[in-house]
Amino acid sequence: MDLRSFAYPVYERYLTWQIAREFSNLPGHVAIILKETDLFDPEGIERLISTLSIFRKFRVQIVSIYVDILKTDPALKAEVASTLKAQLEKSFSSLPAGAGYRIYGADGEINSTVPGKDFFVYVSLGFGGRDEIMRAVLTILSKVETGTVRPEEVDEKMLESHLLVNHEPDIMIRSGGQNLSDFLVWQSVYSELYFTDVNWKDVRKVDLLRAMRDFQKRKRRYGR
Repeated sequence: MDLRSFAYPVYERYLTWQIAREFSNLPGHVAIILKETDLFDPEGIERLISTLSIFRKFRVQIVSIYVDILKTDPALKAEVASTLKAQLEKSFSSLPAGAGYRIYGADGEINSTVPGKDFFVYVSLGFGGRDEIMRAVLTILSKVETGTVRPEEVDEKMLESHLLVNHEPDIMIRSGGQNLSDFLVWQSVYSELYFTDVNWKDVRKVDLLRAMRDFQKRKRRYGR
């Protein structure tokens, strides 16, 4: 028997045991950054569904996913986003009862949504954080101009209420890279960051357990 094939299941059980010892200190909101090529591979979609199942097992309530679409041509970017949306809708149909999702297209508009009770997945297909903030600001300015909002009422909470995702992620996970890309720029200011050089197609359950265990061992400072 290959030593590695023997060691990984043992290490996986060990990490699961360690995580269970501090179950109260787990992230409620996890963000994942992917590339478009990660999901065009059927194994990448399967890995994503498996990842969501693992997170739900550890009582994560929200998972936010950013798919970085590198195409610069707007029409091509929209086409890629539409293809990925169809693939994700088909795959998300296998999510267990109580799980919901919302998929945003390349223009930031809601393409598809299903309500959820105890587990929710947000997916942004190429619509980044800077565009998200800009759109929120322009929307608020429009309301100020029409008189539905007074200038003195504009504050952080109002801006946050106009963002795609109103929740702050506890941890942001990036596979196969060392940068976060343009995702949840406002919401992630106090998030814990976790990088792994393992590409998405090679991510294993043990890699996700490492991320969860690493989060448990950190002392969060929230900018202090």
